[in-house]
Amino acid sequence: MSSTITEFSPTPTTSKVNRTGSTLTTTALHKSQLEVFKTRWKRAALHFASFPSFLLVPMTKNIMSKTARVTVLGLLTLVFQLRSVAASNGTSISTHPAHLKPFGSSDRLHAVEECQGFPPSAEFFDKYVFPQKPLLMKSAATSHPAFQLWEDDYLQQKNVAEAFNVRTVKKQGGVKAPAVAMKLEEFLQRYQTEELYLVDHASPSLLKDIVLPRPLQCDAVTPSVVENDFWFTSGGTRSNVHIDAGENIMCVYRGVKTFLLIDPQAAVNGTPVHHDASLYHSIDPDRVDYHKYPTLVGVEYTRVDVAAGDCLYIPVDWIHQVSSVNRNIALTFFFDLRMVDKDRIANCPTDGDFSVTADHFEYLGFDGPKVLRYNLLDLVKDGSISLDDLAAFIAKLFAKIKKEVPSAGITELATSALKLLDKNGNQLVKKDDILQLTDQELTNFRLFVLS
Repeated sequence: MSSTITEFSPTPTTSKVNRTGSTLTTTALHKSQLEVFKTRWKRAALHFASFPSFLLVPMTKNIMSKTARVTVLGLLTLVFQLRSVAASNGTSISTHPAHLKPFGSSDRLHAVEECQGFPPSAEFFDKYVFPQKPLLMKSAATSHPAFQLWEDDYLQQKNVAEAFNVRTVKKQGGVKAPAVAMKLEEFLQRYQTEELYLVDHASPSLLKDIVLPRPLQCDAVTPSVVENDFWFTSGGTRSNVHIDAGENIMCVYRGVKTFLLIDPQAAVNGTPVHHDASLYHSIDPDRVDYHKYPTLVGVEYTRVDVAAGDCLYIPVDWIHQVSSVNRNIALTFFFDLRMVDKDRIANCPTDGDFSVTADHFEYLGFDGPKVLRYNLLDLVKDGSISLDDLAAFIAKLFAKIKKEVPSAGITELATSALKLLDKNGNQLVKKDDILQLTDQELTNFRLFVLS
C-alpha cells in the first residue's frame, strides 16, 4: 500500500508552475472542478491508509477508462470532501461561505510540517527545498543575539545611520503600499502610534545580531543567498496576496506572524488567482470576491503561526498572505535554488556555527548581474534566445518596477538589447554568449534596457 501512495508525492523542483495566471469565468469553474477532484482525492488517499488498493492501482496506472476515472474521482470527492461539491453542482458563488470574507476563510486548513531548530543543510534541501514543501522550524532563532536584544532602547542606542523604506499603510488590500524614507531613530519614535511598517534590507549593524540560518551555512549554498529583508511594525499588518521571487526563510524575533499558504501544485490550473509581473496579486485579502476569482472556490489553505524565535521556510512559488500581531520584528533570507551546488550539499557540515553572522556576506540582489545571468540562461530555448522571448522578459522588467514602456516599443528595444548579448556577432544569442558576459556587461545591459 505504501509504495502505491508514494506515487502521489509532489513532483520535485523540476516541475514548473504557470505564473501567468488566469481568471476563470463561472462556467469555466465547472470544467476546472475535475482538477479539484483529483487534488482532493490524492490528499484523501494519503490520509486514509485503508483506501482500497484495487481502486488506487488502476487510477494511477491509467488502467481505468476515462469515464470510469471521472466517476470514481467524483464519488471519492463526495465521500471525503462533501462540502466542496456544492460549487461544482451549480450553487451560486454568492452563497459560498467564504465569498466576500478574508483570504483563507475555510474549514479545510492544513498544518505545516514542523521540526525543532534548524535541520542540517542536506536534510533541509532533500526533504523540503527540492520537493518544495514548507517547514516550520520551532525555536530555531532563539540563539540569535537579536532574539535577546532587539528592544526599542537597544535599537536606539545602535545609532543606525541608514534610512529605511517605511510603508505608510499597514494593510495593502491588493495594491502596493506607498512608502517614505526614514531613519530608524525616527521610526522608533513614531511606529507605535502611526500606520508605519518598515520593510527594507537590514543594515550591516543590524545584521551583526543575526546568525545566518544553519541550512545556508555551507559553501555549496551560501553563494545562492540573494537578499535579506527586515520587517518591523507595531502589529496589525496585512500583506497582499503574493508569491516571492526566491526561496525564503523568515525568522521572527518579536510578535507572531500568521501565514496563509496555497500549494501551487494543488491549485486549479496551476494558480488560482491572477498576479502581475511584480508578483503581487490584485485580490483584496480582506474581502475575497469569488465572482472575480472563482478558482479560489476549490482551494485549500495551509495556516502557519510563526512565533518569536521560530523560522519558516516558504517555497518560491507558494502563494501566501501574511498578517502580524503585537510589536513585530522579522528578517527574511532569500536564496536562488539555481545557484545551489546540488552535488555538494551532501558534504555540508551538520552543525551550525553561531559566529557566522549575516553581516559577513555580500547579498547578490534580485536585480544583480549574477541573478540576471541565470534569468537570461532560462530564456535559451532550442539553442538560442528568441526575439519574442527577450521582448517578453523586458516587458516583465518594466512591469516589475512599474515603469512605462518606451514609445519606440518593446520589440525595437529587444532588438537592440539582443545585439548587446551577441558576443560572437553571429546574430544568435546562445548559452556560451551569456556565460561569457562579465558582471559589468550584464549591469550595462540592464541599465540600457531600463534607461
